[in-house]
Amino acid sequence: MNLRASSQYRLLAFTVAEMMVAIGVVGLLGIVFFQVLQSGLVLSAKNTAVNAAHGEARQGILRMTRDIHASISVPQLRDVNFAIVSSTPAPNASPGATPPTAAGVSFQNIAYGPNYLWKDPSPSGNSPIMIKDGSYAPEAGMRLIVPFWGVEDTIVKQAGASQASHSNIWLANQQEQILGNKSPIFGGATYAITYYTNRIMYLVRNGQYVADPKGDFNLVGTEYVQVAPGTGAYHYENGELHYYIQKYANNATFWQDKAVVARHLSSPKPFSVPLNRYGSSDNKYVAVAISARDPKSSNRGYLATASLLNTQIDYRSRLTIYQ
Repeated sequence: MNLRASSQYRLLAFTVAEMMVAIGVVGLLGIVFFQVLQSGLVLSAKNTAVNAAHGEARQGILRMTRDIHASISVPQLRDVNFAIVSSTPAPNASPGATPPTAAGVSFQNIAYGPNYLWKDPSPSGNSPIMIKDGSYAPEAGMRLIVPFWGVEDTIVKQAGASQASHSNIWLANQQEQILGNKSPIFGGATYAITYYTNRIMYLVRNGQYVADPKGDFNLVGTEYVQVAPGTGAYHYENGELHYYIQKYANNATFWQDKAVVARHLSSPKPFSVPLNRYGSSDNKYVAVAISARDPKSSNRGYLATASLLNTQIDYRSRLTIYQ
């Protein structure tokens, strides 16, 4: 091989410096590509965590909102043991005080109706009352509502009546006597529009208070009290929003747990009744401040981000005197 040919081959090769520059450029592009891929995976993990926290809570809130809109009674606050909670601040509370919060809220919705009472065969007012209700058979624990005569009582027993499409109804407090003694007003026979209603409740329970130096709650005596976010010693996690219906058995009413409509709640007492400008309860609304946070980590180490609903839900009609 002559010197000229050897020189040409040397000119076709890369020098060490050129190879180092090429490797550096490829490495830099690889790092940039990896960072873009890593950022996409991180955003995907965060979005998945957010959606996991939001999704079920959103569905539960939509169901609860629908039921509160359909309420025919003034909603009533309840504690975790189902006891009634006052919806107004203490008499000595300062102006602009925050209304009391509660774990649950109960109200009545129409289960079936309107039906009617006509030609009741119990003129003396003795049980039962005979209601023309088609093929619908009410259950013990439902309420019988007769607005014209102010009858609102719990159904304790139901049986088929002697006439087709009727039900015999027994009531807890013998309010059938009011109907049995009323004056005839339609065609010489007793007549009244009636409704069957369910008393239902949404209640947060089964969560835990976890030690957290930047939590939202402090333990005062035996009660966890909410404080400014980040200033407490505990946070609440894994709460569940339960749906209950009131039933009747063994001469007593009780709350039957029917479903869990939302999980991973981080607000143990999300319900209250807002105050009007005079400081008294505005019973046209139920205030809901509910948050959700899934405490489990994703496969990239992310916790589901908290979602928050803070709104006032109005009930749109009132048919009952009592809750």
